Amino acid sequence: MLKKKKIGFFELLDSTMGGKFLDECCGREFKKREFERWYKQTGEAGEIFPSQGLLKTPCDYLEYLGKTLMSEEELWGVVRVRRLMLELFNHPERIVVMEKLEARPFVPPSKVTSSIMDYTSNNGEAVAVEDVGAVVMGTDKPRRSRRKLLLAGTFVTLGKKVRIPFASGAMPDVFGAPAALSTMAMCHGLAGVPRNGVFSEVVRQVDLVVATFEFMRTEALLAGRSDARALLKRWRANIMGVVEPELLTGLARVRALYEAGVRCFRIYSPEPGTGVLEMVKKMRGIYGDRIEIFAGQVASVDQAKRLEEAGADGLYVGIGGGGRCITAVRSGSVVDWPNLLWRMRGEVGIPVIVEGGASEHVGTTLLLGATGIGVSRIAAGGTIESPGGLLYLVNRAGEWFKPYGGEASARTKYQDGKMLPLGVPAFVEGETTKALKSFITHIKPTVAANIYFLLEDLVLAMVFRGVATVQELQALDPSPLRRVTDSGQVAQRTH
Repeated sequence: MLKKKKIGFFELLDSTMGGKFLDECCGREFKKREFERWYKQTGEAGEIFPSQGLLKTPCDYLEYLGKTLMSEEELWGVVRVRRLMLELFNHPERIVVMEKLEARPFVPPSKVTSSIMDYTSNNGEAVAVEDVGAVVMGTDKPRRSRRKLLLAGTFVTLGKKVRIPFASGAMPDVFGAPAALSTMAMCHGLAGVPRNGVFSEVVRQVDLVVATFEFMRTEALLAGRSDARALLKRWRANIMGVVEPELLTGLARVRALYEAGVRCFRIYSPEPGTGVLEMVKKMRGIYGDRIEIFAGQVASVDQAKRLEEAGADGLYVGIGGGGRCITAVRSGSVVDWPNLLWRMRGEVGIPVIVEGGASEHVGTTLLLGATGIGVSRIAAGGTIESPGGLLYLVNRAGEWFKPYGGEASARTKYQDGKMLPLGVPAFVEGETTKALKSFITHIKPTVAANIYFLLEDLVLAMVFRGVATVQELQALDPSPLRRVTDSGQVAQRTH
């Protein structure tokens, strides 16, 4: 095997030098292999396994004229951008930064002062993340370089490993395919293996894990790298098996996933109760420090403390508030995770991941006290990696899309078999809409490109606060957080 040509991180970012490097990487043999690879990932449900495929159900109610396939010309542009992003994310200089950070202990966000957050908490208000923003800071410091921050400033300790702050949700409609899980993991984000829909069957979920590991192993980026084995091990550690909190079925699922090579788990239950806590205790007792455990959804500081004491490595918060979840609406529950995050500062010593609208407010969410941010459609929706591959539905408006429903949507309930007589789905708590394919020239429909743009959001949040790390951002005291008025929200957006 030929040794891979070296190029510096900042040279890779240069349009001329980086372009030349990509031309050398993406030759005729690469193109042939990639085309074969992506066509194997393309098809409807039942045509490709273990991917969910482009799956349609009687509960979708989505108007479309027919199906369409991405052209080879467009696919070539997408796979080249995907390769560029993965080269950036896995550049040896970035890996060195990650290894150095892993030698340091996790520092949880400490208590800092904020008049607006203290006021809302003391007065019983539930603040939405849209209600909060941050003022510009750092006028007394040298200007921060965006590219230097992209190299070394976008990492956090999430669980036992250093990762990016973005963790995939467990939506089968966007992460129910080996390519989607693999690419997320190769971007150094946690990648949740769904347990809903067709993956409610343990065998199907395990097969998805096995196929994901194989997809990683055959990634062209590994060819010629002296650290290929270590890099593959790092990617595999990001695959997170999602399990239920019920001890009997949950532990059986954990056992099967563990035997398949999974070492990171998420116990997922949106409902309150003691099941998640008991599951953490059992899993830690059986597997010790051989596994990472993330637990949620946390609804109080006391619950978070109990889970930490039981051995959880990280927590999830957020019920409702996302793009498709209607649990908060139907249950009459406020979406109060910003206040909960603020109360957890200085009380909880493990990382917290937020779900439910946080991905559109990266800087604000981290300033509130989150270490990680859950991403679903914004990361994988409408991409070539998501179920269906290069296959899309097309409607009268000319939109290319794939069906996208929440984990408790009618379409997912149908797949789960959670139906009442006469085809009535039980307890629908999620909408079913579309995950659109991007037609913007510079935004290619790949998970890798979407993660890059999210990292740019993080970098900009740091630049305009004058900090070099997420830890520094969270330690700003007093906090730059402010309440945003209705007029302020209008002014903040393009108008």
